[in-house]
Amino acid sequence: MANVNSDLLALDIDKLFEEHSISEIIEIEKLLDAEIEKKRVELRGMVGDRYKDVLTASDAIKSMKSTSEKIVESIQEITDRCESLIVSASTPCKKRSSAIDPKTLNERTIVMQIRLAMVVNNQIWMALEEEDFSKAAQIYLLAQHIHTGLQLLSKDTLEKLPILKRMKSDIDILRNRILKRAKEKLKTVELSVEETSSNLNALMLLERYQNDLELLNVFIELRKTALSMVINEPHISVRVQVTAMLKCLVTTVHLLHQCFINYKNTKRGLIWQQLESIVSDDAPATLTKVNLPLTPLVVYITDIIKQFRPKWNNNIKFESSTNQIPIIVKNWLSNTADDIKKGLEHSLELITNIKGLHIIREESLKIELPKNWDVICSETNLPTNFHVWYYFFQALITARAKILISKKVSANSISLQDSIEKTLSDAMKTEPFEGDLRWYTWKEEEGDVSRTENKHLGLSMKTKGYSSNIVQLCAQLDRKYLELLEDVSLYLYGIEHTNVRDDIKLPIIKEAYDKKFVDRNEVEEFLKSECSTYSYKLTSYLEKYTKSENDQKVYVIKSLICARFLQALCELCPSLNKCCSSDNKNDEWERICTNFVKSSLQFYRNWLNSCTKHTELLSNELRDVSVLNMLHILPKWEKQEIQEQTDEKIFKSQIKIPSQPSLSLQKILAEVSNQMSAVIPHTLPRQIHLRCIEENIQIILNQYEYLADSNLNQTQALQFLFDVKYITTLCIPRENLQLVSKSQSICDKFRSKIDPFDLDVFYSYLQNNVKMCVLQSQVILGCLLPSSGHLASLGMFEKTKDLEKEPSVLAVSIPSSASWFPLLPVTAPVQKISSQTITTSKNDFKSNSVKPSDSVKKPPTSVSSVRSGAAAFFGGLTNDWFS
Repeated sequence: MANVNSDLLALDIDKLFEEHSISEIIEIEKLLDAEIEKKRVELRGMVGDRYKDVLTASDAIKSMKSTSEKIVESIQEITDRCESLIVSASTPCKKRSSAIDPKTLNERTIVMQIRLAMVVNNQIWMALEEEDFSKAAQIYLLAQHIHTGLQLLSKDTLEKLPILKRMKSDIDILRNRILKRAKEKLKTVELSVEETSSNLNALMLLERYQNDLELLNVFIELRKTALSMVINEPHISVRVQVTAMLKCLVTTVHLLHQCFINYKNTKRGLIWQQLESIVSDDAPATLTKVNLPLTPLVVYITDIIKQFRPKWNNNIKFESSTNQIPIIVKNWLSNTADDIKKGLEHSLELITNIKGLHIIREESLKIELPKNWDVICSETNLPTNFHVWYYFFQALITARAKILISKKVSANSISLQDSIEKTLSDAMKTEPFEGDLRWYTWKEEEGDVSRTENKHLGLSMKTKGYSSNIVQLCAQLDRKYLELLEDVSLYLYGIEHTNVRDDIKLPIIKEAYDKKFVDRNEVEEFLKSECSTYSYKLTSYLEKYTKSENDQKVYVIKSLICARFLQALCELCPSLNKCCSSDNKNDEWERICTNFVKSSLQFYRNWLNSCTKHTELLSNELRDVSVLNMLHILPKWEKQEIQEQTDEKIFKSQIKIPSQPSLSLQKILAEVSNQMSAVIPHTLPRQIHLRCIEENIQIILNQYEYLADSNLNQTQALQFLFDVKYITTLCIPRENLQLVSKSQSICDKFRSKIDPFDLDVFYSYLQNNVKMCVLQSQVILGCLLPSSGHLASLGMFEKTKDLEKEPSVLAVSIPSSASWFPLLPVTAPVQKISSQTITTSKNDFKSNSVKPSDSVKKPPTSVSSVRSGAAAFFGGLTNDWFS
């Protein structure tokens, strides 16, 4: 049993009956009952301690329920009793009232007025809850009238009722509350005309304005405050803020017209109509707007209270503010414009793209104006064709659009400058090596021709001498301006896809729709101006950056990159072209291209100066006419058999004449040709190509001019005469009178050092050898030719019959000016530049050489315009490739 007592809760019933007797089990049961009762007592104690308040509240709720039921029953009994009394005793009361003594009548009158004061106080609160502030003001004035009557009837009685003093103070507080609530309502963004007139009448009745002009000024100030609240309160977006401001201003104009000037063509404002319905003699008494209590004492309300209505100064004329409206409206327009400008200054800075401005404009123009808006504006003395959006907001939006365009162009400039600096700094490290593009241009690559589209981007770029670095720079610049176009297109044209801007002349659209783009021309001109300014800054930046390089070799390579880059900009940046031609006029773009070409020529001039310096060093070897050097530079002479017939016999003899230029001259010409070939001569501007040939030949002729004044033997004179004749025929155009004259002078000096008889015999053979040598070397030194038709007048050898039978033999194997492939390195056609640029180039070059042709060819507008096939490749090198 001891174990059982220790653990009653863990008993096993089956084992219990097995191990214990019946009496023991009965004892165990008693112990269990005692333990259970003990636990119950502990539980009750714990609940009583912890949940004592809950139990007390439960009892209180039950008591309140029963008490409230009794109160409701009592009220219902009182109500039923009162209704029965009113029905049964109302008529007799009227008959008995005359029989009541004056003291009782006075007492009942005072009691009814006190009760009426209590009712009116409650009615004012109900009108405030319903936001009927005009009714609240009228009842307030009635309450004031009631309290004044009470004070006149019996001051002694009122002093005994302190509740009346408290009611009077409550009424005074209600006046300020009515004014405050009415003014707050008038500051709402959107408000109906009827509600506005009602609220203004509440102000008129309570403030007792001397004239309607004061009320008009108060209305304007309240609407200014409403606009200020819209500006300053937080909004989820600038679009929501602007539309709220626009709605507020449209509502203000509409309310001003309907409330003060002309309501529904009545030629009177609604304020004055409503006010007359309140204060005129025919207006209903104010007491009719009060829900009177159901009591027989109603009959004791005095007539002065029954007939009360608010009073108005009859000397004040309605619509007296009409003459002042133009001045007030003018001041309102000026002040509102300033407030909007200051209020939106920070908000517009949150808009980072022009599409955001477009969305704001679209949402704002969706706001519907009143149907008779033009009449409203005319009668309110607003400007002609007044529109809230265009008058207050459009200029701010346009200014922000300009700022965003300027920032975008500036960001593009900084980004491109960083890319240019990186490209120029890596020019010596990465391929293609910009100093020599031959391996890049003449190397076939998989990406040269597109397999899926009819485009030859890689091939086209190689024909123009644009390396991957140049193409990437142009692509980056064009991509930046394409983003700008995509951003601007919606705002300017209402069209999202910029491809339609290839034909910017949009169809004629409705006036309302077209007015939306009122600032199109202004923004287009600004966009064009910004892009043009950037293009001029770009050339200045490139010139300044390259001049800072001290290493001459790197300086020349950077100049070549800049020259090609400026050339490529005219062709590979259609988006920049569109930005500068947004008004369907290409004048500005042509001026920009002219500036690019002019700057490109200057960069090529840096390369040209480097070439001429190198030629000067090489040409110094020509002055060495020592015997040992002559053995090294004199080529093998050609032997010619001549015969002379006399009367007796024929004399035959052999003469030796030069057939090739001296080896030193060949070395110099080969080096000049190699330098020109390294920069892909057919991509050089014609001015640079001609100037390169002329200046290098000028240097070489200067050396031969020095030799002509030296002491030479006949062999040296003949060889040098051949050399001068050779370079004159090959490289000097006939139009360059200066070089032709100088060459002729040098040749005359060399001829003077040759025996006249020998010269007479050798000269014709010498001339033929010069022509033949020029024709044979034209392919190797083709880039030294001034033009493709330069050698056309030298004559041609007739093709033999054997050659005609072998059409597989190329004509290039014989000296012929009609060869299939006369010259590979043909220069590009002259690019379009203005006469001013040509004049500048002439002054810079300081030469009277051949003037570049004025005929121009416009660069292709798109790389995709290159024709397909092999003809596209050769056609890209100009039409002068094939003769």
